[in-house]
Amino acid sequence: MTNPAKFTSTISQTLSASERARVGLWLRIARVYNLAMRDLRASLRDECTMPQFDVLAQLNRAPEGLTFSALSERLLVTAGNLTGIVDRLEKQGLAKRETNPRDRRQIFIRLTDKGHEYCNKVIPQHEAEIVRVFAGISENTVLNLRADLDALAAALDRNPQPKA
Repeated sequence: MTNPAKFTSTISQTLSASERARVGLWLRIARVYNLAMRDLRASLRDECTMPQFDVLAQLNRAPEGLTFSALSERLLVTAGNLTGIVDRLEKQGLAKRETNPRDRRQIFIRLTDKGHEYCNKVIPQHEAEIVRVFAGISENTVLNLRADLDALAAALDRNPQPKA
């Protein structure tokens, strides 16, 4: 039987100190994200799922509606992943699909009046929870993290995508 600790140690030894620091950075980003999402999911539990909230928030920012393609680009998920979420939002009366009269192949997803009312309730609640989750860090830390994460996002956007 292979000792997992020995295997991990061997892998880490093949990395330079700079490369190990980058792996450590990724692990810290993932940990912080998971800790924050744990609290944010719990705060939305009685309202909706996090994926439903994400779709509603994007639709709330686009009164003209969004196509599945545009919505998937904004959320960084495939359009296929959105179908079930939009189906459930439609059943709840929060969103609706509308065919583009000029191009019947194109379908827009829009909030209903009930969806707008719902967003007016849950988005401020969610924002307040985000403020609570990050209340333990200083304003200076917030500003520095935002700048550093913006730089990281710009660097990642410039990286060529691996071929599938």
